[in-house]
Amino acid sequence: MAFLRNYRYLDRPPAPEIGVSRAIAIGKFDGLHVAHQTILKNVVLVARERGLTPCMFTFTPHPRYVLQGDEEYANLLTPPGERARIAATLGMRETFVAHFDARFRSQTADAFFDDYLLALGVAHLVVGYDFRMGKNGANGVSDLKQIADKYGVTVEIVAPIDQDGLRVSSTLTRNALAQGRPEDAAHLLGRAYRIRGEVIHGAKRGRTIGFPTANLTLCEPFVVPKIGVYAVYAEVDQKRYRGVMNLGVRPTVSSQGELSFEVHILDETLDLYGKTMDVLFVHYLREERRFNALDALKEQLHEDVRCARALLDGLSRV
Repeated sequence: MAFLRNYRYLDRPPAPEIGVSRAIAIGKFDGLHVAHQTILKNVVLVARERGLTPCMFTFTPHPRYVLQGDEEYANLLTPPGERARIAATLGMRETFVAHFDARFRSQTADAFFDDYLLALGVAHLVVGYDFRMGKNGANGVSDLKQIADKYGVTVEIVAPIDQDGLRVSSTLTRNALAQGRPEDAAHLLGRAYRIRGEVIHGAKRGRTIGFPTANLTLCEPFVVPKIGVYAVYAEVDQKRYRGVMNLGVRPTVSSQGELSFEVHILDETLDLYGKTMDVLFVHYLREERRFNALDALKEQLHEDVRCARALLDGLSRV
């Protein structure tokens, strides 16, 4: 993908760059929700005004996973590759992804500024109101401004954004997905939540009952929404298809308990093996459940397709 040419993974401080001047957004940016997008848009505006290169600086793994051992944050709304892809669509010319390891998290705020930001030619910074840096997050935005002032680097702090009386956040987005509310997640993200995977060979049981599915293995560690059946869009080779996704353990046909991602494309017969598919979650149709007979499963699948088609056709006319 084209954006990967401008994706730089930093497992150590970069070598100082001469003759470059960058406007840089710094943050975890998990989800790149509408509040994050405000930060990136402000970077683009200043970069245009001052002739700077607009960039995003972010981290992997998620600091909460490293610092607090929170296993939920081993999976991300926007893993690094997806984060860089979205950032490129928002005007970021480069994405820097720093490896958040023991060395990185133990550095002082001054060391981070000197070894990373100055080395990258920072001229302007944009961060959120809750930005923290330094060992154990000891330093906030006032400290950032004080350090930046010493080098003539300007700093902009973006205020929080509320929607429907709630503060937009990655946690709020995660909760919406965990509760089977992809529409609410889309409202926070400014787009439908998506995962990406490679289509692999499965047991091919679906085709024996008239519902062939594309089985996915995820390309990156995405947050997995609530188990169940969804109306979705599937994107392959820059084409969008309507579909129904079963996200779950297939209790009617399998006793393994292994999580699977299966997409039935509506009204199309496609050879998708080995291709990359993006799945956009539109609406939660129902919980996954076990059926006592395949005929009962088939009847329910017909109903799922009918509901998904009606819903997605309605959206296409909006």
